[in-house]
Amino acid sequence: MRILCMILDQLPIEVEIQRNPQLAKKPLVLLRPCNQRVLIAAKSLHDIRINPGESRRSVEQRYPNAFFLTATESLYQKKHTQLKNILGRFCTDIESNALGEFFISTTMLSRIFKSEADLCAKVVQQIVAETQLPVTVAIAGNKFTAYCASLQANPTCTIPMGKEADFLASLPLTALINPPSELLRRLNTFGIKTLGEFAQLPRGSVVRQFGPELAHFHDMACGNDNRILKPFTYPPTIILSQTLTNPLSDIQPTQNILHKLTTQLSQRLEQSGYHANALTLSITDESEHSKHINTSIKPPTSTDIRLQRISSNLLSQLKNTYPIIKIELKAYPLHEWHKNTYQIKLFEQHKNRYNKHALQKTIGSLKQRFGEHAIQFANNVGPPKPKGLRVHCDPAGIPSKLQIRKQTYMVKHIHQHWRVQSQWWHNPIERDYYQVNISDGRLITLFCDHKETWFLDRAVH
Repeated sequence: MRILCMILDQLPIEVEIQRNPQLAKKPLVLLRPCNQRVLIAAKSLHDIRINPGESRRSVEQRYPNAFFLTATESLYQKKHTQLKNILGRFCTDIESNALGEFFISTTMLSRIFKSEADLCAKVVQQIVAETQLPVTVAIAGNKFTAYCASLQANPTCTIPMGKEADFLASLPLTALINPPSELLRRLNTFGIKTLGEFAQLPRGSVVRQFGPELAHFHDMACGNDNRILKPFTYPPTIILSQTLTNPLSDIQPTQNILHKLTTQLSQRLEQSGYHANALTLSITDESEHSKHINTSIKPPTSTDIRLQRISSNLLSQLKNTYPIIKIELKAYPLHEWHKNTYQIKLFEQHKNRYNKHALQKTIGSLKQRFGEHAIQFANNVGPPKPKGLRVHCDPAGIPSKLQIRKQTYMVKHIHQHWRVQSQWWHNPIERDYYQVNISDGRLITLFCDHKETWFLDRAVH
């Protein structure tokens, strides 16, 4: 499968520059109106490491020349939706996990456009013609490579099949998706600073040094990413408002209107399958002066009763705001609970001391926080056992084709080969592992024991 990635890097910044071109030369920092904390900072401030959520005062102390601007989040959401709708003319199945970031499959599009370069150019041409925003587009054999290539594109880029590792080799380790700081620290200690240097390490050594749960970072550095495309839309901030014909000076009618907005908000959240993890209330008086107040919601929720209680409490904290002519309620939905999550630590105590009560308490906490669908019960705890396979090898003993569920697949490319030897003094184990791409596009791991019996290693899939 070939994947197209389209990115508008720093979408909020680009939208503000489009509104006022003079901002392009300023060290721009966008602040959320509700709490005056950083939403995003311009790339020129990258070396200062201004992070989202920092207070304005903290930024001013570190960089007094920063230019602050109140963010218009509803406008950014509209631009994101506009980009998605334009890309939807090329492919309706779109994955979008962040503002200004989109992935689609090019399988069907390859029959329409004469080349991948032509497809990239047409997408950019369409976006720029309708939005005048500087998007970049890239096509590669997997999501990670396509994402990195899109960030480097000017404005388009295509990575040929089999050249993913060559393209990624010069990129820094920070190009990895959410790499643990401990992984970066230890690799830096070893003098490893680029993806190419990381990829040169044997996979078996990486597993022994960092554990199997971090081995996928090494796979990405090698140009392998077996994450499939999942049509998913970044949850926009939900904004509900009501403008009043007659100004309200009494709190009770204001409470009634707020409760109606909260009920609508709860319904929107439940329909989309999200929970709100923050809530902002804004009210505007007759003089067009607005006041904002917000709070985080722990644990996140979509229930009407809790949202009404929280919004009523926010309203009671706003003083001297009557008469009111507009009420606005804004919710920040929580992303799907499993995004970028690999493992949850279930027990604080020693693993040999946990009990049924602790497990029930943990499961109850997860259900309360993420909803009923966050938990699936299994009969066995632990990695699945290897599955026997029928594998045909070439004269050199290298796998060339295999059979899974009575379906035959050709081995297109072998990415890694390593040998594991252990327990020499008691029941010795010797296995040859192969990480391969098969004809349906999947990346799987096989191994063969000393009896020349082949298995699918399901523990890594």
